[in-house]
Amino acid sequence: MNEAIIQLEDLYKSFGDERVLTGLDLSVPRGETLVIMGRSGAGKSVILKHMVGLMSPDRGEVYFDGHRLNTLKRVELERMRKRMGMLFQGAALFDSMSVAQNVSLGLRRHTRMSEEEIRTVVTAKLVAVGLSGVEEKMPAELSGGMRKRVGLARAIAMDPELVLYDEPTTGIDPITADAINNLILDTRRQFGVTSVIVTHDVASALKVGTLISLLVEGRIIFSGNPEEVKNTDNPYVRQFLEGSAEGPHKLYF
Repeated sequence: MNEAIIQLEDLYKSFGDERVLTGLDLSVPRGETLVIMGRSGAGKSVILKHMVGLMSPDRGEVYFDGHRLNTLKRVELERMRKRMGMLFQGAALFDSMSVAQNVSLGLRRHTRMSEEEIRTVVTAKLVAVGLSGVEEKMPAELSGGMRKRVGLARAIAMDPELVLYDEPTTGIDPITADAINNLILDTRRQFGVTSVIVTHDVASALKVGTLISLLVEGRIIFSGNPEEVKNTDNPYVRQFLEGSAEGPHKLYF
């Protein structure tokens, strides 16, 4: 197994009386695609926010490439973030900006590229995600799947080492969702990035993940490759895969 690019150690996080992470340990090996599965509200997105330093743990450590993120000064943290890209849930495009302006945000903020160089990168990244000729369109003119693609183009615009995906197939139809899955696979093949995906979409997890972890009650209770996931007799995993109301997962209404 490759060395870890991201390491979470004994992570605790609460919001008021709600305990979200309760001693979570998780490693993301370089070059792999780690999928974190879990029910809605389980804390999957909270894990991503810790990985990029948007949240600090109440207790525990977050390491990126050996650097302890939760103790870095702002300038140092910004430098680490330049090595990461993130596809937010819903793509999180700026409605008042064109596609090209959205994709070029990081390039304008963090590089000294010329306008011509920026246009070249934007066009190349849009082509890489299966879009061309949409640079001047506004987000409102795009379908949900196209917005996701633009969000991915923005996430990879600066050639990051790590790409984080927050529920990439939520809110889109199954055919478009499968196209997004193929894009995730293509992105890994083309750019060699390490990926972390949080989702409750079992089909997506099994298709794109090289490693899959299940989050239950604030901890990772199972990790394995897709075949190990499909063949395990772990009752939590079996219930999740089968989408059954019967099993050890607690139900909330």
